Amino acid sequence: MDHPLVFVVAPAALLPDGDVDWDDLVAAQRQGPRGAFALRLFTAAGQGSDDLAALPWDGQLQGRLICDAVVPQFDPRLNAMGVYRRHSDRDGFQCLDRFPLAEASNETCWFYPTHDGRFLSWERALELGLDPGAVAPDAQAAVPADYDRGLLTVLWSLLADDASLTCVGLTYGGQRIEWPRAHSLPEPMATWSLFCVNSQADVALTIEASQTVFLESSAEA
Repeated sequence: MDHPLVFVVAPAALLPDGDVDWDDLVAAQRQGPRGAFALRLFTAAGQGSDDLAALPWDGQLQGRLICDAVVPQFDPRLNAMGVYRRHSDRDGFQCLDRFPLAEASNETCWFYPTHDGRFLSWERALELGLDPGAVAPDAQAAVPADYDRGLLTVLWSLLADDASLTCVGLTYGGQRIEWPRAHSLPEPMATWSLFCVNSQADVALTIEASQTVFLESSAEA
């Protein structure tokens, strides 16, 4: 993690100010989002609605994966953003900014396919603990080291046939912020859905069938 800026999402009252060390930032971040969902999307490849119950609980299908993501529940209504810069001449960090996440810029993006076809989605809830975030290593060279609040953006997406947008992440300077998972505990169930995308239809995305699968039943199959 070479970029000097570090990001923490947590309730505003829990974001440290002034000079802080790494442990302070970790402690604050652990009070932030604790829920998430894992999402995988696949081409359907002839799969029918009757096949969903036999699909694996862990979401493993070979060779057809088009999206694999874990989406923390950042919930901008409840959380704030803290931005910290690593000291160049000594250990520790300096707080640069703290503000409600709801005041950040917003941008829409797409998780689900926009091209026509039939697809499978796998979704599983999990509890997790996050470490403080940073711009993804492969994109750090594209981001200025000087902090600018206007470069922070909350990403929103429509998921499946939802009527409202879901917060799916944050970016800085157009580059995604990654939040390493310190630990995670998946729910013992997952949901497979078969859906169709038809860009010419009045409703472009239609869920054809859904099936909840459980750890026990999947292991016995």
